[in-house]
Amino acid sequence: MTTQAAERTNLTAMSALTFMFFSFGFVTAMNNILIPYMKTLFALTDAGSMFINMVWYGAYAVGSIPSSAITEKYGYKRGILIGLVICALGGFLYYPAASLISYPFFLAATFILALGITLLQVAVNPYVVEVGPHSTTAVRMNIVGTASSTASMIAPIIGAALFLGTIKQIIPEGTNQLTDVQQVALSNTLQMPYIIIGAAFLLVAVVIAIIKLPVIQHNTDAQGTIGEAWKHRHLRWGVLAIFVYEGLEIAIPSFMVRYASDSAVWGIAQADAAKYVTFYFLAMLTGRFSGIFVMRHINDRAALSIYSIAGIVLVTIGVLSGGVVAIMALVLSGFCQSVMWGNIFGLATKGLDYLTNKATSLMLTAIAGGGIITVGMGAVADFFGVKWAIAIMIPLYCYMIWFALSAEKLSSKSSCLTGEAGNR
Repeated sequence: MTTQAAERTNLTAMSALTFMFFSFGFVTAMNNILIPYMKTLFALTDAGSMFINMVWYGAYAVGSIPSSAITEKYGYKRGILIGLVICALGGFLYYPAASLISYPFFLAATFILALGITLLQVAVNPYVVEVGPHSTTAVRMNIVGTASSTASMIAPIIGAALFLGTIKQIIPEGTNQLTDVQQVALSNTLQMPYIIIGAAFLLVAVVIAIIKLPVIQHNTDAQGTIGEAWKHRHLRWGVLAIFVYEGLEIAIPSFMVRYASDSAVWGIAQADAAKYVTFYFLAMLTGRFSGIFVMRHINDRAALSIYSIAGIVLVTIGVLSGGVVAIMALVLSGFCQSVMWGNIFGLATKGLDYLTNKATSLMLTAIAGGGIITVGMGAVADFFGVKWAIAIMIPLYCYMIWFALSAEKLSSKSSCLTGEAGNR
């Protein structure tokens, strides 16, 4: 293949991969609109509505390690194709779920869609590295990351227009209980958008099947096991840090519409509140870009500590104040979450060498924390009010500070223990 032909092939592949990252961000961020929509549609409690997050992030816990096994057995390209088909199936299942007006069916469809996303996450990232020269890998990663963050900002706007705006049209203000006709109308609104999402995934599958992608030769790390990786203390606490981080990252967008529309906080309309979810993801995107420069001057421990302290300050303001001040403080907390994943990953995998791949699988399973923590926050909101639910973020930030300050010491102890075991 000539150099020019190879460049055209790589451009086509990169375009398809970028769209997939866009889709990851879009469908994930759309959940932040589905939560209040489902709450209204099925008259759910706050905890009940957060089961959207539970099944979505629970899919990562269930699917991460099997997804790694699928890519090892069938290859990364086939892994992508399988993941895209699973995503399409999940999107299409929203149609019968809406026809039956069944919350468990919606949850099942969401779980299947998330399983597909999990497999895609495992299979797609290596291709971003391989579709071009290694000297420009960082540029490609930045492109796909920007696509995902951009989609996260766009999705709440589209979701608010399609779904939350529909609530105002179908349900008169002051309505306490939906009629059967209103419930059917609300449920059917979900059908076409997710049919389009499913069709988009199938279209990308066709494109991926046709285009040429480089063959990735991966190291299966046969000499290392997940059990061996788990023996390292700093990794175990790092897995918990990822669990906590996921709760921090999605707590605000998951509760933003609920929080801003609460009369005790601000009392604005849900459709108006949804735009602050977009602002939150904009703050995260800004933090990620600025983090490129910040991390040149401070280490992982300092960055994780400083950003966590700033998060505590902003969430405290968000809980103790009201109106636009409270909401903007929570919006700005997105800046604090922006660099956490990379810092946690670096601290948790320090010195693991050939076990890093196994450690990564373990940390991916901890993404389930986003679902479990927000369900717990929903239960707190049901019993004590939504402000107390948001306040739970403060001790979570405190754990991040502890981990940042302790990871190096834990890593040293793990190294000593490994060395002692090896000398026996």
